[in-house]
Amino acid sequence: MLYGMDDEELGLVKKGKLNIKKVILVIAIIIIGFLIVFFSSTISYKIINKDKVKVSDTSKNQTQVSENKKAESKNNKKDKNEIIAYEGNHFQIAEHNVEMEILPVQRENSQQLIKDIYASDEKQVYLTFDDGPSRDITPQILDILKENDVKATFFVLGARVDLYPNTLRREFEEGHYIANHGYSHDYKKVYESKDTVFQEYVDCENSIKGALGNSDFNSYLFRFPGGSSGGHYESIKAEARQLFLERGIAYTNWNCLTGDAENKKTKEACLQEMIDTKGDKNSIILLMHDANDKQQTVDALPEIIQYYKNEGYTFKTFYEIFK
Repeated sequence: MLYGMDDEELGLVKKGKLNIKKVILVIAIIIIGFLIVFFSSTISYKIINKDKVKVSDTSKNQTQVSENKKAESKNNKKDKNEIIAYEGNHFQIAEHNVEMEILPVQRENSQQLIKDIYASDEKQVYLTFDDGPSRDITPQILDILKENDVKATFFVLGARVDLYPNTLRREFEEGHYIANHGYSHDYKKVYESKDTVFQEYVDCENSIKGALGNSDFNSYLFRFPGGSSGGHYESIKAEARQLFLERGIAYTNWNCLTGDAENKKTKEACLQEMIDTKGDKNSIILLMHDANDKQQTVDALPEIIQYYKNEGYTFKTFYEIFK
C-alpha cells in the first residue's frame, strides 16, 4: 500500500484511493495550527520584550531618578554654598544697601542749616574732598576712611565721574555723601554767566545719576569752583548764588583746609596748614582734594583723622542736612 495502515486509520485512504478533501482539511488544520503557534509566539515575544522595555524603562527611570536626586542633592549643596556665600556678601552689601537707600532729601531751609554749621560750638568735623573721583588717589582715600570707620563728603566733577563711574558708585555705596562741584572746573566756561554755572551743576548731576544708575538721585548741594564769592567772577557768582537758592539748591565753602591744592606738597605741610586754619574753631568743614596728583592728602589723612578723634570730634557728612 502506498500509505500503510496509519494512513488508513486516519481515514486518508479510502478504497485504495487518496481522500483529497481530508488531505486538504488536515493540511489546513496544520497550517492554521502553525499560524496560531507562530502568532502566539510573536505576541508572547512582543509582550515579553514590552515587559523588558518597561522593566528597562523603569530601571532607567529609577536610575534617572537616582541621578536626579544625586544632582539635586549636589545642586542643593551647591545652592546652599552659594546662599552661604551670598549671605556673606549680602551682609556686606546689605550694610551698604541701607546706606544706598538713603538718597538726599531736599530741604527748604538747607542753606540756613549749612550756615549754622559754621556758627556751631559742637565739636564736629566734615571731611570734604574736591575734584575727584580719580584713578589712584580716591581709592586710597576710600580705603583709609573705611579702615577708620569714617564717612566723608565728595564734591565731584562730572567729567571725572564719567571717567571713573565705579569709583563714584563705591563712594556712594560706602555711605559717603556725593555732592556737586560742577562738570568741567574750567573757570572761563563755568563763570560765563549765572546760567552756565547752573548748567555745570545740572551736567554734573546727570553724570552722577548715570554712574549710580539712579535717576532719582539729587545732591542738592553745590560747591563753587574757587569758592562761592570773591575773585574775578564775583558778580556772576552773586547772580548764580541767588539762582541756586531760587531752585532749592544749597552751596557751601569751608573754614579749614590742608592747602593740598596750593603749595603744600608734603604730609607735614598739610597737617600744619590744617592746624593753623582750624584755629580755635569747634565746628569744622575741612577742604581737601582727591585729584590724581594729591598723594600728600593720602599720606596726611590717617593723621588728620586721628587728630580729630583725639580731640573728641564727631565726623559728619551732609546727610546731616539732607535727610
